[in-house]
Amino acid sequence: MTEPTLPSGTPGPRATAAFRATLPRELADFLIELSIALHKHAMYPNDHPTLAPAADAVARRLVGLLAERGQLSLGVARNQLIIEGVATDPKNPVLRELADRLHRHHLGAVQFTQGAQPVEVNNVLMVLAEDADRSAEPLGLGPQARLAQWPHIRLYPLTFDRLELVGGGEEEAEGTGGTVTGGRTAQLWVGLARAALAGTEVDQPAAPPEPQALRPEGEPSPEVAPEDGSVAEPAAVARAIEAHERGTAYDQVIVGYLLQIANELKTASGSGAVALQKRMSRLVSALDRNTLKRLLDMGGDLSQRRQFILDASQGMAVDAVLDLVRAAQGEGAPISGAMLRMLTKMGHHAERLPMSRRPIAETELRDQVGELVRGWALADPNPDGYALALQKMAHSSPTLVAAEDAQFTPEPERILRMACEVNAVGDALDRAVDALVANKRYAEVLDVLEGAPAMGAATAWIGARAITPDAIRAVLALSPVDLTLLDRLIGRLGDAAASPLLDVLGEAESRQARRAILDRLQRMGEALGPMLIPRLADERWFVLRNVLFLAAEMTYPPAGLNAGAFRTHPDQRVRREAYRVLFKDPAERTRAVCTALSDAEPGLKRLALAEVAERGCPEPAVPLVITIATDPDQESDVRVGAIRALATHGGPLALDALLRLTEIRRRSIFNAMRSSVMPAEFLAALGALAAFPADRRARERLEAASRLRDPEVQKVLADALKGLG
Repeated sequence: MTEPTLPSGTPGPRATAAFRATLPRELADFLIELSIALHKHAMYPNDHPTLAPAADAVARRLVGLLAERGQLSLGVARNQLIIEGVATDPKNPVLRELADRLHRHHLGAVQFTQGAQPVEVNNVLMVLAEDADRSAEPLGLGPQARLAQWPHIRLYPLTFDRLELVGGGEEEAEGTGGTVTGGRTAQLWVGLARAALAGTEVDQPAAPPEPQALRPEGEPSPEVAPEDGSVAEPAAVARAIEAHERGTAYDQVIVGYLLQIANELKTASGSGAVALQKRMSRLVSALDRNTLKRLLDMGGDLSQRRQFILDASQGMAVDAVLDLVRAAQGEGAPISGAMLRMLTKMGHHAERLPMSRRPIAETELRDQVGELVRGWALADPNPDGYALALQKMAHSSPTLVAAEDAQFTPEPERILRMACEVNAVGDALDRAVDALVANKRYAEVLDVLEGAPAMGAATAWIGARAITPDAIRAVLALSPVDLTLLDRLIGRLGDAAASPLLDVLGEAESRQARRAILDRLQRMGEALGPMLIPRLADERWFVLRNVLFLAAEMTYPPAGLNAGAFRTHPDQRVRREAYRVLFKDPAERTRAVCTALSDAEPGLKRLALAEVAERGCPEPAVPLVITIATDPDQESDVRVGAIRALATHGGPLALDALLRLTEIRRRSIFNAMRSSVMPAEFLAALGALAAFPADRRARERLEAASRLRDPEVQKVLADALKGLG
């Protein structure tokens, strides 16, 4: 009783559970549609009938997307795409293939504007479908006029003739200048340098290439003058980014590489990672504040900005982390001047302490930045006195370091326990509860409430603030779902948990979550009934099916629930659950049984026959059951079910039908050789005759059958006699 799951390859960026920047569904669907259409154009000749519908589908997606945005830019990396500041999952095979195809054409970005027609989309797809490896020249290396021939779709080249990787893998020793020599980290840095230095063509297709991006072979480039002659200097990359006018396509390519580098540095190790960390630190330091802020905007996605800062705080150098935090503060991310100075002081500690103590100080700084970023949505909670104390501490000598075992901030759960013990509430308690809720630590809240010495104002306040319907939604959003925690929350909320459970049931993509929700809703019993009725206004079939399933599992259907409106629903799964509800309604049972027996779906016939066999056959349904039992075109198990249902009726019409089905005819030797097994319908009808022991014709037919030597017949008769006692 669950909604079908989405395809497992639905794209999404790599992010932590705390702040996962998710690609909007409409953009993900558009990219999938574009990839499929491009794949079809690559497979079939230009006049194939499937190409025009594929281009029409892409054009329809564009109409909806561009109605609100005006334009849409798509950045291209080697294995992934960047759209609206979000990088697609490089492990997604469909989007990875699309990115690779565009990358092999030496394209850095694709831009769509309002007015794109199916014919224009089809022409672009035909050009992109050409194999870049087999054609004479990739699109990005060809004439600019070829890329600018469409009025509403622009392809922007990205050429990197001067930048090449040299040397071995990352295991090679780091050079004196921090040279990036190869491997994943080297590829990311060179990709960023290429995008920045060659980006003068992105968003400005008519302008000639800048000298630093394209230079004749053998002529040195002042902008591409690395220490080892192969990788661009961070200062040159920074100048190229700053000099470029703000453009959506260009920014998306740069942001995509920054996201990948920050994510890579979280876990990378070795000399290559150290060199990349140094280069990123120098790059960030070289960028001015406005440029950093421009890149950190990331299409206005605050969660993406948070995730980038969190990744950077775990992998980049300390000074780069501080620069990013300063640039990121603003609307929705307030940081006081005192706090910035405090972070700066901590950075000094990380650089000036003895070598044995530096890792501890650096870890503390990264943890503080992480906590700060996670709390950006909160208002500044510091009173004026505390802010003044921070200001003074920031001016103190950085050589004064507290003891390693000093503890400053009490844990949130400890504050909750103290509040319950003294039965007091206040701002400190509110902040502690909000901190636990923000990190979905509901188990700790429940532990405190269950272990509280007595119920009071504090426990009531904590429960009302933390254990809410939103807690149910948050736990169900986890993967995998913590069923033990879910049951504890439901036990505390009671019937109030039904509404969020029903809300998530209609939207959950996880099969485990949907199954868990249905199981727990069933346990609520009759109290759930009134909450189901408004849900029947939803037109989605799986929502209707699940609501009717829950109603059918109740002893009595909820008053006011009109299941009869769905007996003709186009989806047979909805009709099935509607019939199950109607079977329990004495006023509707006869009509529901007859309607189900007349349904074209064999599964619904089986459902009605099982109902008849269990609770008796209504008189108006007997002719329908006889028709099914005697119809050779029906499936065998359906006919057998109808025959058994006739036995429960016991009327003369049922007996006449059973006698016709058990007529014993002499079989020729040929037919006996061809069918050595008794038909299931004959055996079922023979067993059903035992339900008429007082009828002479039934006894005679059973006696005649007993003279047959067929072992299956003898077994059926033995079972029938045993049933009669």
